[in-house]
Amino acid sequence: MIYTVGDSFTYGQELPNPQEQAWPVLLANKLNKNLVNEGRGGAGNDFIVKKTIQAVSKYKPELVVIAWTSFGRKEFADEHGPYTVCPGSGKSVFGSDPKLSYRIDLVKYITLYNNELYEYRCWLRQVILLQSFLQNHKIDYIMCNVFDNQNRFEEFCKDNQGYYELIDKDRFIGWPTEGIVQWVYGTPHGPGGHPLEQGHQIIANKILERLQ
Repeated sequence: MIYTVGDSFTYGQELPNPQEQAWPVLLANKLNKNLVNEGRGGAGNDFIVKKTIQAVSKYKPELVVIAWTSFGRKEFADEHGPYTVCPGSGKSVFGSDPKLSYRIDLVKYITLYNNELYEYRCWLRQVILLQSFLQNHKIDYIMCNVFDNQNRFEEFCKDNQGYYELIDKDRFIGWPTEGIVQWVYGTPHGPGGHPLEQGHQIIANKILERLQ
């Protein structure tokens, strides 16, 4: 089976039928494999790491495809459970539940005082540790970026050469300056900025090409 994980671009947000049209489904069909897709709108990289580790134990997948989201998204938790925030997050951190409105204080803090270089470096560590975890469990994997991370390579390059050297470029499609938003540029998108059917076909074909 194939296990895929990421944010709304992996879930298939804004597609008429994500369960049939999202790129993980198209990829699994092309490979004639069963699929577990844990893409979730608004997910951060903490979620991706957590879910991938759980999936290796629970599903023992043949292939893992990781679509990294913006390094600025961070997962926190309180008595009501985990939630993801990023600088400038809106009411999504508490939705329609007014008793969770205190979470906006955290958003205000990280919007004013976040350190992007530190956050980017944390993400690089996540990439290196997760690729080692999958290698140690002898699980084939492919990684790619969705948005943001690939646009910061030049900005943070000087401070992170040691980390860059440890990333397996053969298993990271588009490293270091391409990702899903570049692949689907010029194709139809929904009002929220997500690629539609044509874009998801391009993503699936791009990953399939690397696998082959």
